[in-house]
Amino acid sequence: MSVPLLNYDLAAISDRVRQSTVLIQGPAGERGSGVIWDTSGLIVTNAHVVSQGQSRIELADGQSLSAHRVGYSQRLDLAVLKVNAGELQAATVGDAIALRVGQLVMAVGNPDSSIGATSLGIVAAKPPIPRWVQADIALAPGYSGGPLATLVGEVVGINTLIAGGRGYAIPVALVQRFLNSQHDQPYLGITAQPVPNSTAWRVTRVESDSPAARSGLVAGDRILGLNGRLFRQPDAFADWLECLVPDQTLALQVSQGGQLVICTLTVGRPPVQEQAA
Repeated sequence: MSVPLLNYDLAAISDRVRQSTVLIQGPAGERGSGVIWDTSGLIVTNAHVVSQGQSRIELADGQSLSAHRVGYSQRLDLAVLKVNAGELQAATVGDAIALRVGQLVMAVGNPDSSIGATSLGIVAAKPPIPRWVQADIALAPGYSGGPLATLVGEVVGINTLIAGGRGYAIPVALVQRFLNSQHDQPYLGITAQPVPNSTAWRVTRVESDSPAARSGLVAGDRILGLNGRLFRQPDAFADWLECLVPDQTLALQVSQGGQLVICTLTVGRPPVQEQAA
C-alpha cells in the first residue's frame, strides 16, 4: 500500500471512530472522553472522568447534551452515562482477545484544547488475565474514557491510564460484563477476603443452598485462580467479582484441605427476601 493511500485510510478510520467519541465535561471543570455504546444514548467512560452524577457531553457534530450517571465502579474505573437522545452514532465494538502483540491501534480523545485528537501506536502486551490492553501509544490527560480501536475501526478498549510510558485500556469484554452487571445483580453466596502478601483469596463464609455451597466451596478454602488461570495480581479475583453476570459458569481453582480442586459453579441471582406484613 502506498503512503498516500495509507494516510487516507488512517484519516478515514480516525474520523469514523471520532463520530462515536464524545467530549465529557464535569461540573467542576473535569474533562475527558467517552464512547457511545449504543444508539439509545448509553455512553461508557472512566469513573475518574465523571466523579459526580451529572455532566455534559459534546458530540462530534458539536451538539451539547446533559448526561446523568447510571453505572459506576471506582475500583474498575468504569462508569456509564445516559443521555436523552436517539439515533446516536454508536461505536463498532470488537474483541480485544483477537489482538496481536505488535498490531497497530489508535486512540481517539480530547486532550487539552484538542477535540477528537488521534494517536497511533502498537499493542505492547496481552496479560494472561485480560484486565488490560497495553499499548505503546502517546496518550495525555483527556484521552481517558475514549476508545482504543483497531485499524478497521473496531473499538477494543477504553483508554484509562498511562504508566511506564505505555497506555492502558480496559478491554471491551470487561466493559460488557460491567454493563451487564448493572442490570442483573449476580450472586455467589460467599464472603471472601484477600490473603496478605498473596494473590489468593480466603473464603470466610459460605451461605447454605447458594451457588458456592453447591459447588463444594467451604469456609477456609483459598481461591487461587479462575477458568484455568492462576491469579497474578492481588485484586484479580475482585475484578472478576465486580463484573459477574447471572448464569455465567466459573471454574474456580481452590486449595481445599491442602489439595488443589476445581469448584465449578453457575452464578445465580440474589434470593428474594421475604418482608413482614
